[in-house]
Amino acid sequence: MSHGFHVGFSYTWSHATDEQSALGLFYNGNNPLNLREAYGNSDFDRRHVFNFSFGYEFPKFAQDSSFAGKVGNGWALEGIGIYQSGQPFSVIDYSGAVGSVFYGVSDGITNPIVPIASNCTMKQAVTGASGVTPGLPALDAACFSIPLLQPGALNGAIPMNDPYETDFATGERNIFRQSWQKGLAVSIAKTRGVPEGINLKFSIDVFNLTNTPTFDVSIDDVTQNVNYNGFPVQGTLPVLPSGCGTANQSTGFYNCPYGLGNVNKTIGSARQVQMSLSLKF
Repeated sequence: MSHGFHVGFSYTWSHATDEQSALGLFYNGNNPLNLREAYGNSDFDRRHVFNFSFGYEFPKFAQDSSFAGKVGNGWALEGIGIYQSGQPFSVIDYSGAVGSVFYGVSDGITNPIVPIASNCTMKQAVTGASGVTPGLPALDAACFSIPLLQPGALNGAIPMNDPYETDFATGERNIFRQSWQKGLAVSIAKTRGVPEGINLKFSIDVFNLTNTPTFDVSIDDVTQNVNYNGFPVQGTLPVLPSGCGTANQSTGFYNCPYGLGNVNKTIGSARQVQMSLSLKF
């Protein structure tokens, strides 16, 4: 501390990995029969965290015994800020279009991961947009596909006339990450000793001082079997859409990911101001 001013700063690098970490009704690690396939970034993995704090005690304006001193002395400004990596996430299908080799086209016990198409890479699947602006999603729907199992696959377990069975993805859990999160809170407080050993504190606290929105994970739960059809009619072709864009295109039994990469929620609240009065003894 120097002349009533102090500042603190910390940086944390961390990395957490596992096969399952979210809470929920269903197993969210993809394939429950092969846990190792779900090994990846933990849902709570925060790679970089920057914290800083500061405080300033205003100098005395007058003698404590005077009226001006009682009003103007004892004020302090404090603040704390954070800037951290966003949470990792996967693209998940809830409609039974992915990972349904054992359950027809109705996988109701897992949260299967939608894999990246063979003609794309992870970097190509990320558009660079935040996903907040309509029409500019954070993920490219054309880079995701349904892992179809070919008729006769799995040593003949897939019937020759059944082109609708699908497999689980491998090693693509939590490979994407939401936008960086940031926040700043500031307090202006006055502390006054009433009798000896008793302190009366009045404070004005401002949360999210800059009124900066923190965006949640973009839409990552897609519906690729829109009608949840468990019994495709023989001859329903083509099985897969010929191309995917921003709209939901249906060209057969399966559909393009709809709404993928768009952000429609925020974390936390807008700027809030509160006043408090506390007595410590």
